[in-house]
Amino acid sequence: MNKLIFDNERKIEKFDFDNCIKYKNYKMASAVRALNVANDITKAYFKEEKALSKEDYVLRLYALLQGMFVSIDSLYCLGEAITGNKDIVNINNNPTLRTLKYVRNDVVGHPADRIINSKVPAYCILEHESITKESFLYHIYTVDGVKERIIDINDLVSSYYKEVNLALDELYKIYKKYASTTPLKDSIKNVLDKYYRSGHFMDELNSFMDKYKEIYPTGKKESHRIIWRYDLILRLLSVSNQDEEILDLIHYCIGIELNKIYKLIYGTDYNHRVDFNLPKMVISVYRFFNRNPEYISYIPYLKDSDNPIYYDILKKLYEAASLKKLEGAIEYLGFILTLYKGNQMDLVYAVTLPILEYRKK
Repeated sequence: MNKLIFDNERKIEKFDFDNCIKYKNYKMASAVRALNVANDITKAYFKEEKALSKEDYVLRLYALLQGMFVSIDSLYCLGEAITGNKDIVNINNNPTLRTLKYVRNDVVGHPADRIINSKVPAYCILEHESITKESFLYHIYTVDGVKERIIDINDLVSSYYKEVNLALDELYKIYKKYASTTPLKDSIKNVLDKYYRSGHFMDELNSFMDKYKEIYPTGKKESHRIIWRYDLILRLLSVSNQDEEILDLIHYCIGIELNKIYKLIYGTDYNHRVDFNLPKMVISVYRFFNRNPEYISYIPYLKDSDNPIYYDILKKLYEAASLKKLEGAIEYLGFILTLYKGNQMDLVYAVTLPILEYRKK
């Protein structure tokens, strides 16, 4: 653990806090300082001390979870200070780190106010007698029952440092090379132009990715959102289905991914995206929410399939659409359920994006 923390401190130093203050880059300065503070918290947590009380363990656990949570947010702010877009950072492919935000909110953030939907609350109870330096236990209570979660602290912290250190390396490369991204703008615009005009875009997309990899030759999807979204597009293209409406949905989802890549480069949406026709399935599920606004509060829980209540929410939406006999919405939500049960989580995320874009009329 000490080596990971030491490496993290050296990587943070490259961004030169004093220089940030000198040139009034306060956004970067505050992000850098927050990352350093998290290291102080982690070192204090793992400091060898005898006869710690139950209260000591609780205090240290709260500080550790909050420190890591704030640090992840600071990484996004650091990326935004460098590029103008915080989404340039991508550490959500690590399942342990995705779990971190839920654990932090369950234990530290809102333990007595974890709303599943507008009617069903959840209550998280930390079993403080269970806390050791290595692990802790808590329960989630809902009307559907009780779920037990055991958290391995060493695994959580090690994953945090490994991913954050990779992200800092990539951010530093971007920091040094971001001025060289101008060629990418023309290239990604060409991709979107081809997609919207003809639906054929892969040659242009592969050309864009070749240019991107010239600038970031060691980039990987775990730390580069653009590479991750390119991989999602390939996954979407690999879907084989005889249903034309499913294929229309897939094509539309590819357009969303292309637009998100465009936005990472330009900082704004592609200007013709609003003119693109919605697939019938998306229209149907939007009609479901328009007619049944009590279910709109469910939508935010579909952002991350690692959310412990994701499947329950998705199933309730499917059942509600079935009762309303909205065939397009039923088929759409059923398709996501099939992908989820098949453990195709990348596709679950990509195919759910149109639902996340729903806006109440």
